[in-house]
Parts: sequence; structure tokens; C-alpha cells
Amino acid sequence: MKPLLLLHGALASKNQFDSLIPHIKSQFAAEAINFSGHGGTLINPLGYTFPIFADDILKYIDAKKIDKINLFGFSMGGYAALYFAKLHPDRVEKIFTLNVKFKWDTTSTKKEIAMLNAENMLLKVPSFANNLMLLHGMEMWKNVLQSTGDMMQNLTKQHFLIDDDFDKMNFPILLGVGDRDITSNVEETIEIYRKLKQAQLMVLPNTAHPFEKIDGEVLAHHVLKFFN
Repeated sequence: MKPLLLLHGALASKNQFDSLIPHIKSQFAAEAINFSGHGGTLINPLGYTFPIFADDILKYIDAKKIDKINLFGFSMGGYAALYFAKLHPDRVEKIFTLNVKFKWDTTSTKKEIAMLNAENMLLKVPSFANNLMLLHGMEMWKNVLQSTGDMMQNLTKQHFLIDDDFDKMNFPILLGVGDRDITSNVEETIEIYRKLKQAQLMVLPNTAHPFEKIDGEVLAHHVLKFFN
């Protein structure tokens, strides 16, 4: 079966795809990985960076002796998939991204970072904070929040993906976005879609950003259709 690697979003872990994998495992050798510093793994001294995440992907496919990999990336995972493709285009078969924020301007990034305050999170959304504790560990979850904020701030200063990078991606790419996603949005996804030579665009109706709010059966259908 074709290998398919699933890449999770910010604050998440490989468990994000526990509900998706059963729908696609009959046709793909589908697995998910934790990016460095997620799911209880140690945070690299350099923090969260896309070169580190790309290295996580490379280590996985080298260990599995996979020549070319299919990648599905949600949000941060989609950005990491495209950055990996920039560095290792010869190791990519196809990429499917969903709800990726491509533009990290200072205003929108400030709003994203403001939501990562641990104390406010405990007061306003304690169930979400408790879930982060379970995912990353009692001693680690606040560090995950801080490292994620630092990563977002760095994206306003260093553009890991530029127009020339997209122009050189000569393999099928499906860019998906929810029509109600306010973290990313349809317009900026279309802008990137137009810069890719073999791109497809998919807009999911009545869909916001969080992965758990995405219709799992609909997503599985699109995954099966694109990668087959």
C-alpha cells in the first residue's frame, strides 16, 4: 500500500488523526508522527522551527526506507509539509494541506499569540487546557504554548516559503480550507493555489479551523480521492 504520513497542527500531537486513520487504512499505509516537542517529546533547544519539523519528516521516511512520500498536513503540519517539499522535492509524491495559515502579518499573529496565555486558558477554557496537559504532560504543556507563540512570532520575521519556492513544486498539491476558517482564510489559500503549477483547490462548506470540527467522513473521502 502507498505510504501516507499525517502531520498534526499546532498544540496537537499525532493523536489528532486517531479518528481519520481507520477510514483510510484499508487503502494506505497511513501513520502519524509527533513533531519534536509535541506529544510529550522534548522540545529542541532551538524551539519549534520548520527546519526541525522538516527533519522529523526526513528521519521518518529514511527510517521506513520510503523513496517518495505522500503527505497530509493540517494547519502547521501543512506548512511543514510544503517546507519539507522545498528542501526535498525529490522525496515527495503528493501533498494535501488543510487550513494552513500562509500569511503571518504582525496584526493577525498578535491575535493568535494572545490566545496562548496559559493562565487565561485555565480560566476561560479549562477543558482545552486539561487536554493539553494530557497530550504534552503536566510539566510540558506551558512550554508548548510558549514555544508555539515564539514560532508564530518568528514567522512574521522569517518567511520559510516564498513565491519562488511554490513555483518549483512540480508535483500534485491539494490545498484545502474551510469556508469559515478565521485563522487562515479562503482568499489567502487561493493566492497560494495560483502560484502552484499542479495545484487543486478544495473549500469545505460550513467548516471552521479546528480539526475536531471538520467532518471526518468528508475529509476521508477527499484524502482517498486525492492520493489514489
